[in-house]
Formats: sequence, structure tokens, C-alpha cells
Amino acid sequence: MREKRSSARCLLLPFAGCLALALVALPAWSQTYKVIYSFTPEDDLTAGSTLAQDKLGNLYGASWESKQETCPGDVACGAIYEISPTGAVTVLHQFTGSPDGAYPDAVTVDATGTLYGTTYDGGTSTYQYCGSAGCGTIFQLTNAGDERILHSFDAPPKDGIVPQSGVIVGSNGELFGTTTFGGTGAIGVEGDGTIFMYANSKETVLYSFTDETDGGLPSAGLLLHDGALYGTAQFGGTGPCVTSFGGGCGTVFKFDKSGEDTLYEFQDGADGASPAAGLMIDKAGNLYGTTVLGGDLNCNLSPGDPPGCGVAFKLSPAGHETVLHAFSGAADGAWPSDAVVMDAEGNLYGTAYFGGDFRCNQLGCGTIFKIDTHGKFSVIHTFKGPDGAFPRALIGNGRKLYGVTNDGGTDNKGVVYELTIQ
Repeated sequence: MREKRSSARCLLLPFAGCLALALVALPAWSQTYKVIYSFTPEDDLTAGSTLAQDKLGNLYGASWESKQETCPGDVACGAIYEISPTGAVTVLHQFTGSPDGAYPDAVTVDATGTLYGTTYDGGTSTYQYCGSAGCGTIFQLTNAGDERILHSFDAPPKDGIVPQSGVIVGSNGELFGTTTFGGTGAIGVEGDGTIFMYANSKETVLYSFTDETDGGLPSAGLLLHDGALYGTAQFGGTGPCVTSFGGGCGTVFKFDKSGEDTLYEFQDGADGASPAAGLMIDKAGNLYGTTVLGGDLNCNLSPGDPPGCGVAFKLSPAGHETVLHAFSGAADGAWPSDAVVMDAEGNLYGTAYFGGDFRCNQLGCGTIFKIDTHGKFSVIHTFKGPDGAFPRALIGNGRKLYGVTNDGGTDNKGVVYELTIQ
């Protein structure tokens, strides 16, 4: 069963081989790119998948590596790190597996500077599906490094297991998130994932996915807007995709006090497939997101990969989807696997994991892109290796963006960077 969990996360990892794709010239924007920190082997840290920033400008990230090797098999369990505005790196907490968790997904910061997050493994559960590693945790961490375990995920159907994203903080201090497995769903004893809330010292499963029209195996975080939660499920729906995890090409959903509502079901065509990232919303209620697959079905990174290199999309309040850009796998990028961010004018910014400069890697090392309010797509940074490779999620307001890469830098251990747009 451990193999199934790993495979779900590995959907976004590199495949060997690549089609020969021609580079095309795309317009550039005036910007300044700066590597804030390039990780080294001595750090025993990875950049992670996203950052959080407090009011003082400190950045926080979640690493799957750490100096302590206390997880089963004498391996590292991960750590939370801080980067000060001057670029100094501090390890705030190293996980031990049990009871505090292992392999943190992401962190978020509340108004007081307290950090919250989830771990993919670890905790106190002895549920056989999770094995000796545990089923994951929700944790709290002060900026001084004092950790508190809020919840250890336990056996379905009463609980979700294996959160693959962090949490968001509600207006009253509640925490909301998703688990990829668990709940009362129909496929196997593991379940098809949940939406959960942590409040008043208690975790509650708000919804269990069924891998039918509602979706299944959500791997992204949630968006809270006007009292409703919005998100994506990577599988499920009525689309024609067939995988080892079940049918369907993924969904966009809404959850509020009246229950779950499926807003869109991807069809693995021009509309995209397999949304692996969270959503952004504008003042009119339009949702924006990305899919890893679908779009340009002539794009295929390597033989045997599913068709399509992903899309950036807009979904109206009425459920009408508009593809803002279908990635070609060339200079524009491929496999946008993280959420977009929006500036005050409504321009969107995001990353593509592959594509870009094929001198850097046979699949390309990824790009940062912009889609303006008129729908014009532009690449605003192409990764070349020393500046990073394989970018993940952005944070920021559109004038100053921060992000991480999974590789590249001075020692190919990834970087944390700042992009200032003029």
C-alpha cells in the first residue's frame, strides 16, 4: 500500500526522456531575479514546494530533509526552516516521525507570526495502511521553534490520512485542509480523501470524497472565500481518464454549510486534466487554476506519458471554463503543478515545472509566466540551472514574488528566489 501513496505524489516528478521541442521567442517583461539562498549539501535541507512570509519579511519553508535521521530506516524526517530578510537560514524544527510527524508539506503564518502546517507521514497512528511511519499530522510552530502537535490523522472512515498540502487559517483561527486518502470513500479501505477542519482543539472531517462526480484524491490546499471552501481533486469526475487510482480527470469543487458542489469536471481534452494545485479567485467570483495534463494533446514530454502538458484556466461562477493558455512544452513550459497568484490589477503569475531552456535539462528546467488581464501570456523568467530548476509555487503580490525550486543552484539542491517586477 505504501507504493500507491508514493505514486500519487510522484505524478509531478520527472520522467526520463523528452520529445525534441523547438524553442520560440516569447516577450519579456522588465524584472529583476535574485537568488536569496542556494541550498548546499551541508544544509541537509530541501527548498520544499512553497513558502510563507510573516509581517517582518521572514520566509518559511518545509524541507523533506534534515540533519536528524530518526524516521524508520534511519532516514531524515524533514524540517521547517526560516530565511531572514538578510538571507540567513535557521532551522526552526526537525521532525522525529513519532509523535510529531514526518515530511512536512507546507507552512502558513497567521497574523501573530505563528506557523501552522501538516506532515505527509508520521504521528501516532498505527493504522496498517500507513505502516510504522504514521498517517500524518497537523502541527503548530512558534517563530522561536516551539512545536505543538494539534492532531495525528488516524484510520478511515472516521478520519482522513496523508495530507499532501498545508492548511489555511480561517477568520476565527480555524484551520482547513485536505487529505489525499481516508474518509468514507468507496475505493478500498483507504478512502478517497477528505476536507477537514481543526477548531477548538478538535479535528473534524467535513466531507469525504467518493471518486465519482465529486472527485477523488485531493492533493491541493483550499481557498476560503465568503464562507465557502474551494479546491481541486486530481481524480474523479466524469472525464475519460483511467488510472490505477480510479477513473475521472479531476474536478473543481466548492464546499459550504449546504455541502459539496462540483463546479467543473475535466475531460482530458483542450480543457485540461489532473488539477494538482489550489485556486485563486477574483472580485467577480471567477476562479483561476492550472492542470498538469490535457490542453495541447500533441504535447508529450516523453513516450508513455499521458497526453498534454497542462493548462491555465478560468472558471466562471456559472461553471463555464475558459482555457487561458495551453502549454506546448517548449519555451512556455509544461506541467504547471502549482497555484497561480494575482496582483491588484488582476494579472496572474505562475510556474511551469518543465519546459523553457532545454540546454538546462532534456525536459527543460521550468518557467515563470504571466497572464495579463487581456489574456496575453508571457514568460517572465526561464530557469537555466544555476538560478534554479523545476520551480514550485509562488507567493507575493505580483510586484515582488518569492518562490522555490526543487533543483538547481550552486549545488543542485534547489534555491529560494525573489522576482521583482517593474
